[in-house]
Amino acid sequence: MSVMAWLIPFSMGVLNKGNILYGLVALLGICCVHLGANLFDDVIDYKKYLKDTGKNGKINLKKGKCKYFVDGSISIKKALLICGFLFLIAILIGAFFITIYKLPIIILMAITGILCLLYPKSGYFGLSEIIVGLIYSPLLFTGVYYVMTSNISTKLEWLSISFAIVTVTLLYTDFFLDYNTDKISGKKTIPVICGNKQNAYYFYLFLIFLIYSNIFLGIHAHVFSLKYLIIFISIFPALKTASNLQHYVDKEIKDEKEFLKIMNTVQKYIAIFTCLCILSFL
Repeated sequence: MSVMAWLIPFSMGVLNKGNILYGLVALLGICCVHLGANLFDDVIDYKKYLKDTGKNGKINLKKGKCKYFVDGSISIKKALLICGFLFLIAILIGAFFITIYKLPIIILMAITGILCLLYPKSGYFGLSEIIVGLIYSPLLFTGVYYVMTSNISTKLEWLSISFAIVTVTLLYTDFFLDYNTDKISGKKTIPVICGNKQNAYYFYLFLIFLIYSNIFLGIHAHVFSLKYLIIFISIFPALKTASNLQHYVDKEIKDEKEFLKIMNTVQKYIAIFTCLCILSFL
């Protein structure tokens, strides 16, 4: 996910004669933050599992959640050390860019850092999808392109809106498949807020509509050239992801293998969308 999100602003940066080395360094920092935040999120979930064990506490192992803690492959202490190491690398990379670009990077890092800290608890306030969308698109797109070119691209910012929603489809699929568990645990994900899985499925279709409506408006407003119509080819894999979700409106996933198969379909869609975006730059 980090690589796909990074590829779009990096490609535009390269085409506009940006600093390729800075773009690659930014990718390292992004991946470290992503990995560290995901691992820290698992630590929090596993600690909650241990705390609630006497109250029928449960982790959804059908999705492989916290499996490496449960089977003893890694301890919480080691996981926290890894988190610290990953975040240290990200902070050092951030400090490097701050010395070059000063305030703009400080602002982007501060906003991203706050959102990452809020994410582990955001699922109880209906903000998880919004936070992920903001981090992986407007913030990431702006940051990568800025460290490469010292500029902000209107075209890239507009495109980041569509990619933000594309990113949300991955998290939304996860939450949709975990609808009943999240509802019981009191989480307020967008699927849960929708009231039932049928409504949540319709909202997913609405998200796909928004992705392509934004691109169409960009073309109509002359922000994008007609070449950007090539992105509409990705509607077909997008509808495939929607078809997969439709099968689970009235049933639950059976195991981790089935869950990963569905998630891989969304990941393929994101990869196709990314490649088409890059082709539209040429």
